[in-house]
Amino acid sequence: MTGKQLLKIVLISFTAIIIRSMLQLLIPSANQTVLQQSIFVKNGTLPIVFMIYGTLAFTAITIIFVLIQRGMGGGSVSKGLKTGIIFSVVWTVFLVEPLPHGSTIDLFSYPLADSIVLLFLGFMSGRFLSENSTKKKHEFTSKSIVNIAIMTLVFTMGRIILYKGFHIYSMFEQAQVRTLIWVICTGIIIGLMFEYLNYTIYSNKVFTKSLVFGGAIFGINLVFFNFFLPLVLKVDIQDMIIRTLMDTVSVIIGCLIINVKDSKVIHRY
Repeated sequence: MTGKQLLKIVLISFTAIIIRSMLQLLIPSANQTVLQQSIFVKNGTLPIVFMIYGTLAFTAITIIFVLIQRGMGGGSVSKGLKTGIIFSVVWTVFLVEPLPHGSTIDLFSYPLADSIVLLFLGFMSGRFLSENSTKKKHEFTSKSIVNIAIMTLVFTMGRIILYKGFHIYSMFEQAQVRTLIWVICTGIIIGLMFEYLNYTIYSNKVFTKSLVFGGAIFGINLVFFNFFLPLVLKVDIQDMIIRTLMDTVSVIIGCLIINVKDSKVIHRY
């Protein structure tokens, strides 16, 4: 990656967080009383911290795009928009997770604001950091359904461990059905993300491909997403670390199972 590319990435990311900050001003306050305000809110440094952290987060996401777009087909802008849509759907499903401090306003306002910014990030990344490629036709087959089912199952098992073993901050005890429906839907979304981005990874090694998708494309994205919350609210950092690690490990394991399965099918033929 050249210095010119890195400068473009930082400028695009900084512009994105400015837009996100402006959108934040339009979001009505939910006035939740479950969690206290963070130290950054109390001492008035949140705007600065939010800008710095947001720039770093969007820079990381944009770098991920630069790396995976090489394996994607189609026009440069379409690559960016496709990635922006995929990431916005993943962010949306995690934003609507049933949590004690959640509110009806947050369920609509935050997914909308973040989706606008991620689509902008994708468009700008595609326009200025990507090139047109030969269009690749991606077929959704019965194998895709099996892969999504595997990812959903593994992610669900990981979440059950988090709820029952680690007792993470959640609504599991108060609303088990609602929480499990969310978990299954989230697993499906992650499975779709895997289905549409795994082919962009240039590696024949099962473990490497699994680590790149689960640990980098999904994991790094999840880390930055999750740790936006402590900027605003006082949360248990240990809880955040545990849930982030377990979700990431679950996805890596799901990737391993799928990639091993698919590699055996290829070798058979």
